[in-house]
Amino acid sequence: MKSEPKQCKVVGSVPNWQTWCSVAEQAVLPCDWVELRADSLPAELSLQQVLATRPAAPVLLTVRHQSEGGLRAWMPQEREHVALQLLPMATALDWEIEQWEHSLPVIQAAKDAGVLLIASHHNFEKTPSLAELQQREREARAAGADVVKFAFRLNGAEDMMVGVELLRQASGPMAVMGMGPLGPVSRLLYAQHGSCLIYGFMGDAPTAPGQWSAELFRQSLNHLPLL
Repeated sequence: MKSEPKQCKVVGSVPNWQTWCSVAEQAVLPCDWVELRADSLPAELSLQQVLATRPAAPVLLTVRHQSEGGLRAWMPQEREHVALQLLPMATALDWEIEQWEHSLPVIQAAKDAGVLLIASHHNFEKTPSLAELQQREREARAAGADVVKFAFRLNGAEDMMVGVELLRQASGPMAVMGMGPLGPVSRLLYAQHGSCLIYGFMGDAPTAPGQWSAELFRQSLNHLPLL
């Protein structure tokens, strides 16, 4: 039986193949999971090469479309093929909530393999209302998500409280993170309020607005009391 995150895990997000290869050579990593952004992989790279290059930590597989903040405008069949081929190396799979019903073969394959399913939703412009986010949470849980993940842009300090209230009322494991200038402090705040994942970058470049490095987040969490 697969386990769900009980406390905040640090996810080290890798921005490119060169960094991934470097991370795979390290015996000790400053994170609990490593996120493989399949959309950042060079198109000429074989999936066999990717499968043969594994880090010393569980892998969170993300196959993000350009419309969701990813780096590639996948065709649906290509995206599903990549996800299915890389699934054997994954401990968890991140898939956008809105695409679940259009990607049932991938979702079912992940379930059959005992891979943790993270249903995510991103808004790069604003913080949605609490009611809208809770509706998406209900949809994701009804579809079988193990973890529901929200990332949204914070345009003011008041936006941060939406994430706090969302976590307070969550009906299961949830990850919440802010993006933009207020992103880093919001991620620590949400970790205090029960967010089960906190994303930081590996290497030299963030993979989303509002990230600190995974190492800095881990150091900060060690000094952060849970509420």
